[in-house]
Amino acid sequence: MTSVEDQATPVRASPRRPARGGARERLLDALRAAGPVSRVELAARTGLTEASVSTTVKRLLAEGVVVEAGQSRTAGKPRTLLQLDPGGRTAVGIDLATTTVTYVLTSQTGGILARLTRRVAPTTDTTELATRLAGDVDRLLEGSGTDRGTCLGIGLVWGGPDGGLLRRTGREAEASPLTVDGDGLRRALGRVTGWPVLVENDATAAAVGEYWVARLDASRSFAALYLGAGLGAGIVLDGTALRGARGLAAEFGHVCVELDGPPCRCGGRGCLEVVAGPSAVVRRAVHDPQARAESGLDPDSRRAVSTDFAAVARAARTGGSACRGLLDESARYVAAAAETLVNLLDLDLLVLTGPGFAAAPALYSTAITDRFGAASSRVWRRPVTVTVSSAAATAPAVGAAALLLQERLTR
Repeated sequence: MTSVEDQATPVRASPRRPARGGARERLLDALRAAGPVSRVELAARTGLTEASVSTTVKRLLAEGVVVEAGQSRTAGKPRTLLQLDPGGRTAVGIDLATTTVTYVLTSQTGGILARLTRRVAPTTDTTELATRLAGDVDRLLEGSGTDRGTCLGIGLVWGGPDGGLLRRTGREAEASPLTVDGDGLRRALGRVTGWPVLVENDATAAAVGEYWVARLDASRSFAALYLGAGLGAGIVLDGTALRGARGLAAEFGHVCVELDGPPCRCGGRGCLEVVAGPSAVVRRAVHDPQARAESGLDPDSRRAVSTDFAAVARAARTGGSACRGLLDESARYVAAAAETLVNLLDLDLLVLTGPGFAAAPALYSTAITDRFGAASSRVWRRPVTVTVSSAAATAPAVGAAALLLQERLTR
C-alpha cells in the first residue's frame, strides 16, 4: 500500500482558528458531536443557512467524508440522516512519554481503531527514532486491517526540551531517554512516512482528545488538567483549543500559589508545580522516612517522576498515612489553582486526566469538588462538573490525531 503522497509536507498545529470556523468546519464538528442528523438539524445546530448546508454536505458526500445513514421517522416527510464515515478518514496519534510510546489509530468520529504501547529505547539520533516510530505505525495499521490510504497523517505529542515547555523537571528530565530535538523529529518523521506530522503539547492534546472521545458540543467550554511529570492544562473554548501566540497557553503548573515560595525552573517563585506538583510530592516522600518506607522509594533511583508518584499514590490508597498527607496537601493547592482557572474562563466542566490523576483520582477530584462547593452557589450560580477521564492513558494521543484530522479535513 502507498502513502498519501500529496500530503507529504509536515505541518504544525495552527496557533489560532476562528472561534466558529467556516461552513465546512462547523458542519464536521456538529456531525462529530451529534451523530446521525438531518440537513435541517445541521442548519439549526450550526446557524448556517440550509442552502449553505446543502452545498457543503454535497462536497463532503462526494469526498467520502460523510455518508447517508438512513432516514428519520417523522410525522411529515422523512429526512435523510447524515453521519461521518467511521472508516472514511483516519489519523495516527503518538504520545512520546518518558519511558513509553503510546500509538493510537483514530477514526474521524473519535473512535480508537487500534492501540499499541512500546518501551522507549534511549537515543540521541533523530532519524533513528523517526524510523522506529514509522515502523511501529506500520505495524499498527497492518494489525488493524486499515487501508493506509485513509490515513491523513500523524499527530505527535511531544513534551521534550525543545519548545520551551515546562513539563519535565528534576528526576523526570534525568530519566528521559529521548534527547532529540522535537522539531527535527517532526521533520524526520514526515520524511520517513510521507505524511504530514503535527506537534502538540500533552495537556492541549489531552483536552482535544476528551473533546472528541466524549463527543462534547462546541458550545461547552472546558479545561482538562493534566498531571504527568508536571502540571498542565488544556483549554477548549467554542470547540477550539486555546494555544496562545507560541503554543504555551494554560501553563497551569506555573500559577503562583505562594508569593515567597521555593524558586521554580521557570524563573518564578512559588509556582504550583514546584510547591505541589508530582516532583514536589516525590521529593518530600524521599526525604520523609515514613513516606519513603510506605512507598518503597529509593533516594538513589533515577526513575521517572510519574513512576515514583504512582508509588506514593499506591501507598496512600493502601493506608500509608504519611503518603496520604503529602497527596492531601498537593490536592488542596491544585484545587485552589483550579478554582482560579474556572473564575478566569467561566468554565462549567473540568476534566482530570494524565497518569497522575489516574493514580489518585478520588483524592484530587474530591478536593477540587469540595473547593468548588461554595463558589458554585454563591459566585458562579451554576454547578461546575469535575470528572476524571476514562481515557487518561490515550487522551493525548487521540487528541493529537484529532488535531491532525481537523487540520486536514477542514481545508
